[in-house]
Amino acid sequence: SLSNATLDQQCTVTRPGVAPLASSLLVELLVSILQHPSQARAPPPSHPHSQTTSPPAHPSLPPPFPHPLGTIPHTIRGYLSTFSNLQVQGKPYDCCSACSDKVLAAYADDPWGFVQRALDERGWVEEMSGLKEVQRRADEAAEDVEWDEEEGEGGLDDEGEML
Repeated sequence: SLSNATLDQQCTVTRPGVAPLASSLLVELLVSILQHPSQARAPPPSHPHSQTTSPPAHPSLPPPFPHPLGTIPHTIRGYLSTFSNLQVQGKPYDCCSACSDKVLAAYADDPWGFVQRALDERGWVEEMSGLKEVQRRADEAAEDVEWDEEEGEGGLDDEGEML
């Protein structure tokens, strides 16, 4: 059964169209990152309507650099219905298990020790980055939610109403 598989794993129509699009964007993005002086720390593109040079989105990022291959987006969101892409810029999450200041500092202090501990101790990266605490607080908040579960009204097995 493919019921638990993602759409690109189960749909023979979507996969041939989306996979080449995604892989071509990935190749272009990789080449642009490798050619940028800051490589993986390349800042996101500035807003196209801005007349002034914007400061970096995060203190650890370098100032903007006019890249000869164009912009290096941090996130690309694609819309197949309009055959368009949108470059989304977000703020770094302080509990990110990949780029938060705590994780970067721990890795900089002892790179191999960091990798070894992350591989040996399940959940260590989540704990040291703060994600475990965020999950604990979310679980506690979920316990306080009162769900309205009246029988016979709008269950998953009920048929929807045609409008």
